[in-house]
Amino acid sequence: MVQICMLINAEKVSVFDVVKKLEKMPSVREVFPTFGRFDVVAFCEVEKREEVGTLVKAVSAIEGVLKTETMVEL
Repeated sequence: MVQICMLINAEKVSVFDVVKKLEKMPSVREVFPTFGRFDVVAFCEVEKREEVGTLVKAVSAIEGVLKTETMVEL
């Protein structure tokens, strides 16, 4: 399994909608809104490194998501 931390900037009016949509994604293990440089933090898990790009694209496609920064465990 590959552990991932995604830092997400979202439209201010959409933060909680983004969180709700992320909670429904099977790869997302934990998600919560935050104050600071990023609006949402999501801890995710995929089977293989090759699946990271697919996950990032799916998260980026969520309405209200402006930008993501993804950190993958070594």
